[in-house]
Amino acid sequence: MMERILLIFWGVWLLLILTAAARVFGFNIARRLQEKRWRNSTRPHRPVALIVAVKGFDLHSTPRFFDSIFAQDYPDYRVIVAFESWDDPVARWLGEHLEAGPRDPVWTHPEGDDGLRSVTLVCAGLAENEGQKVHNQIAAFRDLTGNDAVIAFADADIACGPDWLSRLVAPVNEGTHPLSTTYRWLVPKRPTLPNQLASVINASITTQGGSEITNVLWGGSMAISRPVFDSLNVPVLFAGSLNDDLRLSKAARAAGNRIAFVRSLVLPTMVDFTWRGLFEFVKRQYTQVKYFSPILYTGINIVLGFYVLGALSIVAALVYGYFYAWVPVAAAYVIDQFRALARQQVYLSLFSENAIRQKLFAAGWLEHMLTPLWIGLHWLLLATTWRQNKLTWAGVRYQIDGVNKTRVLSRPAGAAKLPAGAPGLAMLGALSDRKRRHTSLSPAAAEREKPVTLTVADDPSAGVTLTPAGKSTAAEAGSTRPTGSFLTVKATVPHPGGPGAVIPLTTTFYDRPLRYLKIEKASGRGAFSAVEAALTRTRVRTMTRYAVRSVSDQKPTVAAERLLRHPFPGPATAKVLSSAEIVLTKTRLEEASHPSKVRTARNSNEAVRARAALSFEKTRVRPSRTFPVLAIHPAAATTVSCSTSAPAPEAKALVSRPVAPAAPIAPDGPARSIAARRGHAAGSRRHHEGSPGPALSSRVLQASRAVNSRPPVRPGNRRSSGRH
Repeated sequence: MMERILLIFWGVWLLLILTAAARVFGFNIARRLQEKRWRNSTRPHRPVALIVAVKGFDLHSTPRFFDSIFAQDYPDYRVIVAFESWDDPVARWLGEHLEAGPRDPVWTHPEGDDGLRSVTLVCAGLAENEGQKVHNQIAAFRDLTGNDAVIAFADADIACGPDWLSRLVAPVNEGTHPLSTTYRWLVPKRPTLPNQLASVINASITTQGGSEITNVLWGGSMAISRPVFDSLNVPVLFAGSLNDDLRLSKAARAAGNRIAFVRSLVLPTMVDFTWRGLFEFVKRQYTQVKYFSPILYTGINIVLGFYVLGALSIVAALVYGYFYAWVPVAAAYVIDQFRALARQQVYLSLFSENAIRQKLFAAGWLEHMLTPLWIGLHWLLLATTWRQNKLTWAGVRYQIDGVNKTRVLSRPAGAAKLPAGAPGLAMLGALSDRKRRHTSLSPAAAEREKPVTLTVADDPSAGVTLTPAGKSTAAEAGSTRPTGSFLTVKATVPHPGGPGAVIPLTTTFYDRPLRYLKIEKASGRGAFSAVEAALTRTRVRTMTRYAVRSVSDQKPTVAAERLLRHPFPGPATAKVLSSAEIVLTKTRLEEASHPSKVRTARNSNEAVRARAALSFEKTRVRPSRTFPVLAIHPAAATTVSCSTSAPAPEAKALVSRPVAPAAPIAPDGPARSIAARRGHAAGSRRHHEGSPGPALSSRVLQASRAVNSRPPVRPGNRRSSGRH
């Protein structure tokens, strides 16, 4: 008799497993039928008011969410963002970018043909006798107008595509269902056991949905028609409640309204749980189900409890030695394999991103091999909520005393801050790009674009003069113009809204995107033009020079006189000394001035360090070719006159010379920057003797590599490696 009861019980247990697997197999079939019914809808798109209740700012999900929400392809919708305080980070972030605030909380889209009509910011204040999310939604309901035909809701942690709103409200626009919703699919960020367990448990719930008898709304993505919204009196229905979706589902079903579950709109949601975070998340969800949908809560307890009881009875029979207990074990194992493969086909058809597929595939081993384990854990977490009425949501501690009775026990201390590096809104960037693209120069500005002549003079104290073509100065009229290289350039008018006129020198010379696309190496840029050399000459700062002299008042010796022959180079032969060279030169001068202290000075630590530093630097310095930069006298003018007016009458004729990019610099020639003299700068191997390109500083080379996306060159060194 007992054996027959066990066999019947195990038969029902296998039937339950088979039914769950059949619902997974039928998920894709029902999804295709829904897409054929709602995807190609010919009904008009009614205006939608999308309500987003948000709290806090997440650097990874919040900007992405609002970028996707503001870029929906629905032809007529507006967004209402509700929060608890203007000090909330998301309120400050939206207010700064939309230029909205307490006095003017509405941002209107400047383009009338865009689907997004406006964005309204609503401050709800702190909740006292209801959930903060529900409190924010009730405040957003006051902003609804008679033109809003459909009310949609969204959570700020979902990742949706541009067609999300169109597919969500399709059943409502078609008139087949007054309410529609979808659900999420948890995707583990990391392949940890808590994340994979959460993903598998959530997937088992997601693929079981779809039947209109058991469908419930999910607050992360749901829509309701305006007549049903008004008939249910949703603001009064939500008052005092902690939950929004289950409360609305129960009231809508009691009024005879059907709920559509849009299977093709299941949204992937990234999660990263610890064990404690997983337990709190599951307990928070099932505590709300217990109070706001008791029938659903009872059904979940019965199904999970029956499965756990059947698995325990089979284990007990195997321990007792009953051989036929292996039959339900083998049958359940085969059904689990087919169900896991069917669920795999579901997420492969829903998500096209390869990264999401790989993360979900990594969690499939639990469903193939350890189904009794994760279902048993699911039931244990559900059992912990049997006597629980307190939960923590978004940092706020609540106690549920009834359907319309909620108490706020505690709130987090201190205000949250907006994280550094928060990006702007892509919508505003696109608007700015379109405005800049459609802006053109006026005819008057185009007439001001006159060709000018640039003359490079030999006199270091002279500047660069731009003279309009076809005009001559008074000084030039009475004298013969000297021969030289005259370059004709255009004084263009800056683009309105474009970059400023003050551009860094490195940006002017090297940051040329069009050239970077054609030339791969920095050495392939070729020689500098005469205009670039002239502008460089007028914009190079006067370098710091060090006076190296003897500190002794005694008469220097012959060796000291030899060292002091050129102690301080003049403006025409300025040379920048490194710190090692300065220290070593100073040490040698002291040795020459005090012959009695030569041995002591030579053995001093300072001299040894200086010699070692100079020796190390010499091993890194390599010869290179540079374009000649004329030395600038400290008293010389260093500005460029960009005016198209004629120069002063007393200005002398400028004698120009052609620029020789490949001419080497003499040892005592014009000074270069310290960065250009360093042989260890990245990319210095390309500028060896005979290279046609100039020797560039490390900063410039780094900028060019950033544009070309090339990895940095490792520092060169002539010393032999320790590895043999």
